[in-house]
Amino acid sequence: MDNRFSAPDDLTPSDGNSFPADGSLEQADLPAYDDPSDAELRLDSDGYQVRADADEPQEDAPDAEPDDGQHVFYTNAADIGRMPAKQRSTGRKVGRGFAIAGKIIVAVALALAILVGGLLGYLTVTEYNPAYAEVAEPGTVSATQKLATNDIKLLTFNTGYGGLGEDADFFMDGGSSVNPQSKSVVTDNMIGIEGILREADADFVMLQEVDDDSARSFDMDQWRQYEHDLEQYETRFALNYSCDYVPYPLTEPIGKVHSGIATYSKYDISVATRYSLPCPFSWPTRTANLKRCLLVTRIPLENDEEHELVLINFHLEAYDDGEGKAEQTEQLLKLMQEEYAKGNYVIAGGDFNQTFADTRDVYPIKSTTEWVPGSLGELPTGWSYAYDPVTPTCRLLNQPFHAGSSKTQYYVIDGYILSPNVRLNDVQTLDEGFVYSDHNPVLLSVSLLPFNDDDANGENTEDAENTEHSENTDESAAEPTASDEP
Repeated sequence: MDNRFSAPDDLTPSDGNSFPADGSLEQADLPAYDDPSDAELRLDSDGYQVRADADEPQEDAPDAEPDDGQHVFYTNAADIGRMPAKQRSTGRKVGRGFAIAGKIIVAVALALAILVGGLLGYLTVTEYNPAYAEVAEPGTVSATQKLATNDIKLLTFNTGYGGLGEDADFFMDGGSSVNPQSKSVVTDNMIGIEGILREADADFVMLQEVDDDSARSFDMDQWRQYEHDLEQYETRFALNYSCDYVPYPLTEPIGKVHSGIATYSKYDISVATRYSLPCPFSWPTRTANLKRCLLVTRIPLENDEEHELVLINFHLEAYDDGEGKAEQTEQLLKLMQEEYAKGNYVIAGGDFNQTFADTRDVYPIKSTTEWVPGSLGELPTGWSYAYDPVTPTCRLLNQPFHAGSSKTQYYVIDGYILSPNVRLNDVQTLDEGFVYSDHNPVLLSVSLLPFNDDDANGENTEDAENTEHSENTDESAAEPTASDEP
């Protein structure tokens, strides 16, 4: 039986529509819609689907957003159905974009805050905070011989951790570099420095900026390397810079730094002590900065058990406002006077980061926008500076070394202070052309004078008169200077 529905030929719906006799509908008989979703559909009284707005006249909706940028309002379903997708979603997309961007910014800011806070927390917890007085670290070589002569030679040399040779500049001095380019640069400079030390053949050597485990010197133990290669020196070491991670400059952080000052002696060292100097920096700068110190080394005398030769190695503040240098110099002088009052011979040598008075005209400051050293003040009566005013001991690291460049800045900031019972024989800056370091070494020759009871009170006049001048074997250099005025 055929169950298909068929309408009688004479069947006519009440609304006037008619079916074909065969009961089928042609496509042309249906309303012509491009897409059934373009308009709402409803059923009429006979069950046929018709447009909701079939009896209402319509105007076509605009195909695109008007040129004047004004919003277009649509009043019926057909118009809304034909509204372009871009018109419907642009505002929503823009809002969603701003929301996403805001979330990203907040997330990045939060991550940076966590990172910076975590780093500051770590640096604060691990900050190097030495006691005022600590036993200095000994090396592996022991010298048993006591000092039996009154005539001695000393050499002070800021080695620049083997990374500040003739090709170097440094961002803190107006240059662009941070760390040495390669390990070979550091090792080559160290070999050159060792050659200078051997040739000088001093009884005592005081070095500054000696690394024992730093990223900038490729984790080499320079302190013990020099001791091993020089062989004949007993040594002591004092940290003045210890930070697991120096975070500046931000674009290329310095990284791990463990560095200090080292004193080498051909003679027995009875005691060596690290004394902390005032730190001029506050938190958080202090956490990743140097903690300057004095390395006080005691040399026993063979024929004099009551007195000692006291050597003080130092590297005073560099990048402060000047107050730090002044306070540290004051503490240095105080300690020297205390040792002299005990009846000892006292010699301090190193990098003052301050100029001697009569060298300022020889090497005037060319630009105050770059690093400028401080100025040394007067000494107590009978005490004297020992330095060579002619040959510069330091250069500015604003560029690689160019002797003839108008931008090359020189200083005389390395030298010695002598107690009244130490007579200056000669002091000379060894002109090494800044090949291996940004400093030149300074070689000192002195005599230890017989000690009188009045010496401790600063009343020994014989030795003070003898420290006014000394002979210099270099005919091209001016007479070295030692006086009780800067």
